[in-house]
Amino acid sequence: MPTLLSSTLAAWPDAATWQQMANVYFGSFAKEFVRYLVGAMGLWALLHVALRRRLAHRLIAGWPSSRDIRREITYSISSMLVFASAGLLITAMVISGQMVVYKDPARYGWAWLLLSLPVLILWHDLYFYVTHRWLHSPAMFRRFHGVHHRSRNPSPWAAYAFHPVEALINVGVTPIALLVLPVNFWVIVLFGMHQMLRNAHGHAAVETLPRGFTRHWLGRHITTTTHHHQHHETANGNYGLWFTWCDRLCGTERPDYLARFDAATPPRPSLGSAQAPVASSLAKAA
Repeated sequence: MPTLLSSTLAAWPDAATWQQMANVYFGSFAKEFVRYLVGAMGLWALLHVALRRRLAHRLIAGWPSSRDIRREITYSISSMLVFASAGLLITAMVISGQMVVYKDPARYGWAWLLLSLPVLILWHDLYFYVTHRWLHSPAMFRRFHGVHHRSRNPSPWAAYAFHPVEALINVGVTPIALLVLPVNFWVIVLFGMHQMLRNAHGHAAVETLPRGFTRHWLGRHITTTTHHHQHHETANGNYGLWFTWCDRLCGTERPDYLARFDAATPPRPSLGSAQAPVASSLAKAA
């Protein structure tokens, strides 16, 4: 026993190592927090404040409530605490040589540098679809994923609003990729920015994409705010993250998706059409 205790204590990190770990953890949290503010608050300020009246005709269901927004922010902060642990894990495994994150663009060739971001995005879409379907199993939904679905009419602040267990599942996408792929540091940064901005956009409550987008040869492959909003409303169908491929292949795209997108993207009402009913009422009164 004394030998086991002494060997355990010898392997225990010293104060300096604990300090370094703390610095990495809180540095990762700070990066996630800034990314969240830029993405969630930026889209909310643009779509829900600055352009609120201009985009009112593109509301999918209604403006999110302040109560929902407060809950979304609270859970998002707890998720970021979980996400920061991934930064600590990746740093430790890079130092130990079990993962490769490099900065020299030419180290693995320019072709891989250009391909690596699309590969990560495609991997993320597949990973999310599989884990998302699992989270919708009765037990997982009741215990964990239901937290995210409390927002039936979500806002951009819901981008990270997960139960801590779901946050742990979601954050696995990058470490798993790095176990098999060398990735440039700036590609990881771009991957994180893409994830945050598109996730916030998927919860925007306002459809910003042009009318007819979902019937275009390219647009029909890309998820929209309406696509994910329907998922929040019903908790059934439209499980995809960035693309519609998995939903179409597995038969889980909602049959009313295209019609719902069309309804959310009407032509903008003109000033004349808005005033016509008023003029008609005044004429009748006279």
